Amino acid sequence: MCSDIDGTLLNADRDIAPETASAFGKLPKDFPVILASSRMPSAMYYLQEKIGRYGSPLICYNGALVLDEDGKTLQSHMVSLELLNTIIEHHKDYDYNISTHCTDTWRTEKMDYWTMREIRSTRMQPVYVPLKDLIASLEAVEEQPHKIMCMGSPKALDSLIELLKERHPNEAHLYRSKDSYVEISAKNIDKSTALEDLIKNKYNLELGNVMAFGDNFNDTQLLKRAGMGVAMANAAQEVKDAADYVSEYTNKQHAVAKAIEKFLIS
Repeated sequence: MCSDIDGTLLNADRDIAPETASAFGKLPKDFPVILASSRMPSAMYYLQEKIGRYGSPLICYNGALVLDEDGKTLQSHMVSLELLNTIIEHHKDYDYNISTHCTDTWRTEKMDYWTMREIRSTRMQPVYVPLKDLIASLEAVEEQPHKIMCMGSPKALDSLIELLKERHPNEAHLYRSKDSYVEISAKNIDKSTALEDLIKNKYNLELGNVMAFGDNFNDTQLLKRAGMGVAMANAAQEVKDAADYVSEYTNKQHAVAKAIEKFLIS
């Protein structure tokens, strides 16, 4: 099984509901469950623990970073510091939050509205680094971002996307999860390709052996290529169209738990 997290696995409180934990608890302990998200590893570990799968492999940053059960890196796809510098230069004429995620470290400049939202959503704390020092600080530790997230006014992000398409056309994948969010990662990665490689090497399985859950555009290929793709009732229409089964329930109504009960337990 492979599941997205936000908008899929979590309830209205952005947590694992007791009903969901109970459903996972009815599965055999050796039944492989992989979480696949745009989140950083530490923002997924505690959720693994709540569904009884702590120590399982993880697909982080939509496939840009894949970790095995020991936390060893299996896949790592990063964007360049040159691209990051383009964003920082663009930011001088606009006001939006720039957050970089490198392996398991989230860096941002200050505590603002967007930082507070991310803290509430992921329960993670950032490292605060002034933008003027960000490139140097990453060079000092020999890191590049697995994901850059920019959050702010749609107008500012529209302008940023145009600039990145012009200057870095073959480097970055730009995912607009909301009008006020753009997630930037390496080109040609997604959850389905990361999962395909992971389960082939670790479990000798293929995507046809997978039941997958999702709700947003970055889940489309995962649900389309899985043996059984399950879309939440709250999913985008494109995701529903790619799924084999559309739940009548939303994530807030424990759709994943009900699908587990329906298809895997009963």
